[in-house]
Amino acid sequence: MTEKKASREICDFSKYLNEVYQRYYVVGNQEIFTVKFRAYLKQLIKKLNEASFDDLKKYRNANCLSNCLPGHSIRCALLAMGIAKELGLRQSEITEIGLGAILHDIGKLFIPREILDKPCKLSEVEFDVIKTHSEIGFQVLKKQKWLPVSSVQIVHNHHERLDGSGYPNHLAGDEIHRHERIVGVADVFDAMTSKRNYREALSYEFAFLEIVKESPQMLDGHIVLVLGDLIKKHSHSQSELTKQIKMRRELCHYPCVK
Repeated sequence: MTEKKASREICDFSKYLNEVYQRYYVVGNQEIFTVKFRAYLKQLIKKLNEASFDDLKKYRNANCLSNCLPGHSIRCALLAMGIAKELGLRQSEITEIGLGAILHDIGKLFIPREILDKPCKLSEVEFDVIKTHSEIGFQVLKKQKWLPVSSVQIVHNHHERLDGSGYPNHLAGDEIHRHERIVGVADVFDAMTSKRNYREALSYEFAFLEIVKESPQMLDGHIVLVLGDLIKKHSHSQSELTKQIKMRRELCHYPCVK
């Protein structure tokens, strides 16, 4: 994988997401995912399954450094599948995790852009609006028979936390499936290592230390340790990557939603 190919992948995925958004208001919930999109998604998951942890930086440096939807979704899928492989899960499970991860924030397509793109921290009211995205995503996907049920549940529950403090249903402990816990950790890690208007991106190592503080009360401690092992294996390039991230702009260069 080259940075140029990663950039193209983010752009292509953004166009498909834009199509989903447009079709939702034209043809309704049942027909928003075309056969072409489903085939593309299948191939994208296959590519990400074959990618390595080192490829994260290529998707991060490809003109999409912020927590914008296409880049963030691709990186979360790559990372979640990497964690799943380290955990020794079956390939069928890894694929389901990848599908859930790449669609986990699809509900944000329907959140007002002025909130998503706000150049500073959100107010409490605005954050409550953002928090509706997991429920919105679930409602959009729950009748899509081509998606595994476990993938749809990832979309619904990736913000649930072990102590019951998450959303939307305040699940706790064993109520949160391992697949959902994996994507939850990947989501937090990518958000923390992505640049925002109001803060710089954290280094992989520092983000991991912050995540450790949230486990095992909020995040699955074993999954967090597996993430730590992945970071250690690929830590040789992080200082240079952090410099590159800080030099880049926050703005997403792709349409996401028009």
